[in-house]
Amino acid sequence: MIALAVVSAAALGIAAAMFAAYYAHPDDLWRDLYHDRNGHLAAGMNFALAIKTGDAGGFFTQLLAMRVWGPVHGLALAGVFLLGGVDHRLAIIPSLVGWAATAAFSFLIARRMFADRALGLFAGAMTSVWVIASPAFRLLGSDVMLEGLGAGLSAAALFAYARAREDLASRGRWRLLGVLLTALFFEKANYWGLIAASIGAAAASEFGDPWGRLRAAALDKGRRRRILGAAAGFLAHPLTFVFALLAGLSAAIYAHGPLEAALFGRRISLYPPENLVTGAYWALFARCWLFWRRGSLGQRLGVPERALVAWHAAPLAVSFLLPKRLAGFLWFVGPANSTPGAAYDPSSGARLYWASFADGFSVAAWSAALALVLAALAVGQARRFPKGTRATIACALLCALALVAHPQHQGRFLASWIFSVWICAGAGAALLLGWLIEARRGGLRALAAAAAATAFAAASILQPPAPLAAHYAIRTVFGPSDLDLVRPYLPALAGARVIGVAATFGSSELFRWATEERCQCKVIVESPWPPANASRAAVKAAMLAQIAASRADVWVAIDAPAFANSPVQAPYASLAGLIDAMRAQTRYAPVAVYRIPGEGASATLYRPAAAARRPAP
Repeated sequence: MIALAVVSAAALGIAAAMFAAYYAHPDDLWRDLYHDRNGHLAAGMNFALAIKTGDAGGFFTQLLAMRVWGPVHGLALAGVFLLGGVDHRLAIIPSLVGWAATAAFSFLIARRMFADRALGLFAGAMTSVWVIASPAFRLLGSDVMLEGLGAGLSAAALFAYARAREDLASRGRWRLLGVLLTALFFEKANYWGLIAASIGAAAASEFGDPWGRLRAAALDKGRRRRILGAAAGFLAHPLTFVFALLAGLSAAIYAHGPLEAALFGRRISLYPPENLVTGAYWALFARCWLFWRRGSLGQRLGVPERALVAWHAAPLAVSFLLPKRLAGFLWFVGPANSTPGAAYDPSSGARLYWASFADGFSVAAWSAALALVLAALAVGQARRFPKGTRATIACALLCALALVAHPQHQGRFLASWIFSVWICAGAGAALLLGWLIEARRGGLRALAAAAAATAFAAASILQPPAPLAAHYAIRTVFGPSDLDLVRPYLPALAGARVIGVAATFGSSELFRWATEERCQCKVIVESPWPPANASRAAVKAAMLAQIAASRADVWVAIDAPAFANSPVQAPYASLAGLIDAMRAQTRYAPVAVYRIPGEGASATLYRPAAAARRPAP
């Protein structure tokens, strides 16, 4: 307990220091308009404002909108905002909590891998140093991204499995595992998939011989007859035919591509067939529910299975009944979620992830190499460790293979699971120490463990900062803050509930959350998003059409010819059509012009022509 307290205190102290640094200079984080952190902050702010104002409709609208990113991080952020106020300076707290939790649970898992107290503490200490010292992991743990809290939930789930595996009859332990896995799923589905697969692989290898049981069932005529009869009854049900029909139709439409059809004289789009996928799942869910209710499967399940079905499988199954959620999940975790036009190149992914690990997630290449060598040692000796902890070894192997095999590669994808490699490395270090010093020389072993852990910690602390950590953590560290793009005119937006923003660098959630933070209220932002490769004239025409249908109380037109961030869909030469349209339209009249420091840009405020005054010179 003392060692855990020391590790937790160190992690919390560093987390507090990171929070203080961000709180003092929050602008340094907000330097990428198109970064996902804007969307994560906006989601948490929407939840918080809906709860504060009693807007149940707004709350459930935001909940239903989160089909790819789960709502857990947004709800955690909303809890912070409800306690401390809706303030972007508090936005990194959930990630910091997850970062500190990763350090604590990684220590506990590594400690649990050894019966020998000295070796267990040494494994935990080494693991904790790798986790806490990691530069890129520290940056992601002090961001508004999902990696920090996702890693904390992943480590907690692996620790919960290790504890539950020790006592198969403990309903509470298996229930806790189910709750943590469910929370991880609704944090981010791919994080959940990696941990669930790791636990499943470990369980399959630990609970006897599953293939042997299947062979025995196949050879038993009575059991074979009952299984085949149940399968035939399941397949012959009308709901099964409905599922097969809708699933086949969905697959055919996906294979065909964009498709339209006529219905009662109106043309409707059938692509993508997300609602058909949901309809197919409804039929399958109903059939499975009837099969469960009428059969005796639930009665034959043990304590672990019943707990996981009730607290994990059932919530996930029900969540897929929501419109488009299943289709969004399948797209997100599947191969379709990749960079358009990029070639499939696993070898390139392997090189990227090694560079990310060595130059970003490790204090130096020597630390990364040491971790991999020691982790390989632990993997080779996996059967020496308690059964429940082998899921962590499976996690390190499966996650590495999955990341290289998936077509989309980003260095930050290491963040949610790399702690499992460090746990294996800590275990490998302890194995090596145990071989070097015999068990009967306990005092010498403890002394050597303390000295080695201290030396490693000192070497990690004294290592110069990793120069590429920010790159692999997707953190822009130079240039003006994006908040400069909204601060000059924010006071003039007071009272507006529908705001239009036309900017020559595209659209961003920044405009919405910054406005909502200032007014502490829900705001609707209309922001044009012209199609890729549109000409200046086409952009102008589209903008004029949007202005004609706009419900905005005020429009802000931002002209930034030299904006540092490259537009994501069209160059300035095309997007300048937005400014042309604002100058040409007559519904809204210009009332003020604001200079934006650091960007060579200007923002013009437009109000409805009937109420507008001419701008001051």
